[in-house]
Amino acid sequence: MTDSKLGRLGDTLFALFHLALIAAIIVYAFVSLVQGNTWRFLVMLCGLTIYYFLVLDKPVRAEFERRRRLRGQPPSRRF
Repeated sequence: MTDSKLGRLGDTLFALFHLALIAAIIVYAFVSLVQGNTWRFLVMLCGLTIYYFLVLDKPVRAEFERRRRLRGQPPSRRF
């Protein structure tokens, strides 16, 4: 494998790990809510919201903009 493929693979694994971790936290928060622990649910929900705005908001907006620009190009230039 070349360095760029390893870099992409590492980025993908990093993203999948964080996605799985966030999904597990969300599931745990809802389990806490069902068990009647509303404060734990609210703290976890607030923590995830803060994490989104501090870490994920800028890259997500950049990806939306990139995809919006790609829609305007001919299909042969997308890759």
